[in-house]
Amino acid sequence: MNRIKSLRLEKDMSQRELSEKIGCSQKSIDYWEKGEADPTAKFICALADCFACSADYLLGRSDDLGNVSVIGEPDKAEKAVLRIFRELSERDRAFATEFLEFLRLRRGGKK
Repeated sequence: MNRIKSLRLEKDMSQRELSEKIGCSQKSIDYWEKGEADPTAKFICALADCFACSADYLLGRSDDLGNVSVIGEPDKAEKAVLRIFRELSERDRAFATEFLEFLRLRRGGKK
């Protein structure tokens, strides 16, 4: 369930914050993220609502987030970045995301 961790980090949430938001223990989040346990259907639904994605995305059955609305079609450069991003390891995705956030903030974007 490394998608839970990725989505949680994208939202800049701690395990504790996520656990409070969906009504479970922090230890449960830790177990799910480490792959030591799987969330029940109740918590899969709560996670999907929290992250505005589909349950299938959380379960790894789909690479489509489901509930995401995209403004316009991605251009050639955006498609290239997405293609490269999908080839990265989870660790490298985190580094890439942090770097993009740095660039956005450097030019005056808001967090």
